[in-house]
Formats: sequence, structure tokens, C-alpha cells
Amino acid sequence: MKKALITGCTGQDGSYLTEFLLAKGYEVHGLKRRASSFNTDRVDHIFRDLHETGNRFFLHYADLTDGSSLSSLLHSLEPDEIYNLGAQSHVKVSFEVPEFTADVVACGTLRLLEAMRLTGVKCRFYQASSSEMFGSAAPPQSERLPFIRAVLTRAPKSLGTTLRELPRELSNSRVERYSLQP
Repeated sequence: MKKALITGCTGQDGSYLTEFLLAKGYEVHGLKRRASSFNTDRVDHIFRDLHETGNRFFLHYADLTDGSSLSSLLHSLEPDEIYNLGAQSHVKVSFEVPEFTADVVACGTLRLLEAMRLTGVKCRFYQASSSEMFGSAAPPQSERLPFIRAVLTRAPKSLGTTLRELPRELSNSRVERYSLQP
């Protein structure tokens, strides 16, 4: 039986992916952030008590902002596939707490990739992104549409190259959003 780990499994797309993979016979493990309130509404209907036999859906406490929790989880699970859908995706919040958004979205992906490298887990990795990469293109959007930023349309030679482009992209985004002078 294939084993998948989904970050963001309690979100809209993650919950659909969870149901899809369970229907295909996968064992599915989801990341769940520690929070003062439960945020599992979208997966409550498929969650079962851990002690029930035949259970194929499991939630684990870990966070994209904590590399050690990711490494520990990958080491213990050894998944066949990882789907990274975890993000701070609320548009208004992303502007109110931009550093946290960058930490979760950009550095969180890096932490997950590093956890894969450090633990030696050999698996397929799927990175979900945002429809915002396509600008104002009308739906439906697909991989065949051009990206709106040049940095996204080429394969960088190194992580350093990507990170050196990030400040320019952030600057362009903020200038456009807040009508700042470039």
C-alpha cells in the first residue's frame, strides 16, 4: 500500500486530495499544526479513532515552521509521496503578517525539502503553488499558461540564485500592491 504525507490536509484542496488518495487505496498521513482551536472540519468525516482496525488516515502534529518536527515525522513515516499544500493562504492575512507568510510558504518548503535530504527518505515530492502565479488569467488555469514573473519561468542554477531573486520579486509585489515608488 502506498503511503502519502500531505501538508495542508485540513485545507480545502488538501482535504479533497486526502479523500482522493484514500479512494485509490493509499495510507494517508496529514500534517496538523498545534493551535488553540481544532481546524479539522474538512477531514472530520474521514478521521477515525487511531485504535480502529483498517484505519488509513492519520493526523500528526508537525509544522512547516519547525524543521525538526518535519525530519522526525519523515524519519518515522518514510512516505512514498509527499504533497506540500501547506501554506498561509489567506490573502488579507498575508499582507498583515508578511514575514510569517514568507516563513511558512517559502522557508517551510525549504525545511520540508531539507528534511527529505537529511533523513534520506526517497519519495516523490509534489509542490502545490498558487493560481496567483498566472496573474489575472481567466479560469480554468493549467500548467500551460505562462507565469507572470520571469523568475518563475526559468530553472535557477541554485537555491542561492532563487533566494537572490526573492527580494526583487517581493519588492515588485509590494510596489504593485501598495502603489509605492519603485
